[in-house]
Amino acid sequence: MHDDDLRHRLNSSSSDWFFEYILLYKDAVMFQIEQVTKLCSKIALTEPWDPYDIPANSTYEDQYYIGGPGDEVMVQEWSDRKPARKLESWVGVYTVKDCYPVQETYTKNYSVTTSTRFFDIHLGIADPSVFTPPSTCQTAQLTRMKDEC
Repeated sequence: MHDDDLRHRLNSSSSDWFFEYILLYKDAVMFQIEQVTKLCSKIALTEPWDPYDIPANSTYEDQYYIGGPGDEVMVQEWSDRKPARKLESWVGVYTVKDCYPVQETYTKNYSVTTSTRFFDIHLGIADPSVFTPPSTCQTAQLTRMKDEC
């Protein structure tokens, strides 16, 4: 696994806030950066790295095209559903060619769902400095800033 495989950068916005998140899995830390004030929170990462692949014990669900006539991509849908269970906690959609992730959805406790859509995927990282926290994070608060929608 490469160093770049253990980094993740996210953006989140609500009506009042715009946050950038830098997740450094090797260091088990996440930086939450408010984009207007540049305030920074440093938060322990407790979840393991998600390689965005199809786990070996997954269940094949379906294969279909997304897009329109002449501009379509064939994808497969996989889940962690087992034959004896009706519900799954993870569903992933991946392209048949090259297995690029399209969407992953996680459900926890029947009340929290996280859905991630992937687009504009490029192999490699052109500018690794995007994973360097800004200088304001050197004195980061140790609590998460409010980021509710």
